[in-house]
Amino acid sequence: MEDVTMSEQVISYFEEEFGTILCQLEEGKFLDYKQRVLVSRKIDEALVRLSPYVRSEWRARQVVKSGEVLRERLLSVRDIISNPPL
Repeated sequence: MEDVTMSEQVISYFEEEFGTILCQLEEGKFLDYKQRVLVSRKIDEALVRLSPYVRSEWRARQVVKSGEVLRERLLSVRDIISNPPL
C-alpha cells in the first residue's frame, strides 16, 4: 500500500463528499431551500478545513474551486426554479 499523506487523505475525502452532494443535487434530493442552506454551510466548513492545503497542493485548489461552485449552485434561486425537486 502506498504511503498516503494526511493532505492527500483530506483532499480525497472532500473531493468525494462534494461529488456526492453534486449527484444528490442533480437527482433532486434537496427538497427545500433550508436543506440547501444547511448543506452550503457544511461546504463552507469544509472549505475552511481545506484552506491550509491550498498553497501547496494543486488538487486542493481544484477541490476548493469546485466546492465554491457547488455552494453557489445550492444557493441559486435560478437553479431551484429550473430544477424543482421530484
